[in-house]
Amino acid sequence: MHNLKSNSMYKKLPYVLLIALFLGLGIIIVAFLSIINFYLSSQGFRDFLSQKIQNVIQVKGQFSPIYIQGNSLSAQKYQGYGEPSSPIKEIEASSIDCQLLLRKLFSRLLYIQELKVENLQVQFKEQDLTTQPSSPSLVPPSTLKEKEEKTAPFYKNFVPRKVEWGRIIIQNSLIRWPKSIAGGGRLENAALELDKSEGTDMWIGRGTGGNLYISSYPPFKVKELFFKLFSDHCYIQRLVLLNEQKGEVELSGRWNWENKEKNIEIHLKALPLPLFLPPSWKGKIDGNLYGKTFLCESRSMETSLEGEIHLENGLIGELPLLASLALFGTKNTVPLDLAKADLFVSKSKTEFNHITLEARGKMKLEGQVEIEGDQIRGQLLAGLNPKQLELLPGAKQKVFVQEKEGYQWTTVNISGSVEDPKEDLTPRLTAAAAAALKESASQILKSTLDFLKKIQTPNSSP
Repeated sequence: MHNLKSNSMYKKLPYVLLIALFLGLGIIIVAFLSIINFYLSSQGFRDFLSQKIQNVIQVKGQFSPIYIQGNSLSAQKYQGYGEPSSPIKEIEASSIDCQLLLRKLFSRLLYIQELKVENLQVQFKEQDLTTQPSSPSLVPPSTLKEKEEKTAPFYKNFVPRKVEWGRIIIQNSLIRWPKSIAGGGRLENAALELDKSEGTDMWIGRGTGGNLYISSYPPFKVKELFFKLFSDHCYIQRLVLLNEQKGEVELSGRWNWENKEKNIEIHLKALPLPLFLPPSWKGKIDGNLYGKTFLCESRSMETSLEGEIHLENGLIGELPLLASLALFGTKNTVPLDLAKADLFVSKSKTEFNHITLEARGKMKLEGQVEIEGDQIRGQLLAGLNPKQLELLPGAKQKVFVQEKEGYQWTTVNISGSVEDPKEDLTPRLTAAAAAALKESASQILKSTLDFLKKIQTPNSSP
């Protein structure tokens, strides 16, 4: 009997050991997860996560308390301020939720499969900003180091030491930039998605919806956005903006904030020209604007926009004198067969070079115009059909004296303010007409006197 009981106990021993092993593993796993949960909800983890974000985008910030539910983490708010090397001045995210891949925790890796942010606000710095805004809520690096040193030894053996990302989804964003960047503006109500490229610092992003406001121009709607984001630069693969009336703008290129370099290609397609004109110019020139321009900046060169633009379905109307001369008094506008110029825009001035405007057979303008502040100056060669000049006494003989390409040409100087530009053609034509009439009147008077003298002289008799 005793032998039978001993044999039975020996047979059950493997099962007992197996159960004990599972219980031990369970206790270890529970203890491990308890340590992880305790750490993930601690200030130390918030500091750790903030430091990782700081390493990526050079923004020093802090999370509000983090809450854990299963494999999900949530925080109400993150706020941070950019370091001197960062283009970001301030960033704030609210209603933050993320999904973790728990099995990665055993290799001390915090893998965030998906991070959702309900609202994101980003403010970019002025170009010349060199100091970092201070905030009492931020944790200085020395404090982070001290906290890491004070962390209990067993923490260091179990808690994650690395962070990897999968996807970031931003449901609603507000991104603002100052006047030193493209005249200032904002992007609001846009949805963004970013996927991390494994093993690199690259994020592949896309965006939809939202309105883009640039300087004082009307808003553009974001049709599509595809980009790649790196730690020191952003590559815009394709950004298409729609005007609320008609037309679109397409952008692509690279912005490196570490080297302060921008190289962005901008295509303009069928945009209404009045969008870009001051109020006093509306109605004077119209058409659909097309163009290929380049936005550039480097350490040795300020931001500038340069390229070629042209009008389709262009019209000139309500312009003093030249348009009136070209109209023959029959219409209110002059349709343009050709309208093009080279554009150069910098912080201090706007230049239109190699201007060509032509209504074939009626008028043609060539030259350059420069706008600096609210002042305009320039010089144009103006050509008119010789038949039209017959309406103005002395114009062909004294003003439009050069003949070329079937037109009579003269030089017109532009000056004054953008709102009220002046030209020197009108006084010259007035003076020429007065001189011609005076000469004509003198000739008529001389002919009359000669005639009267002749008829009053008695015939000599034989």
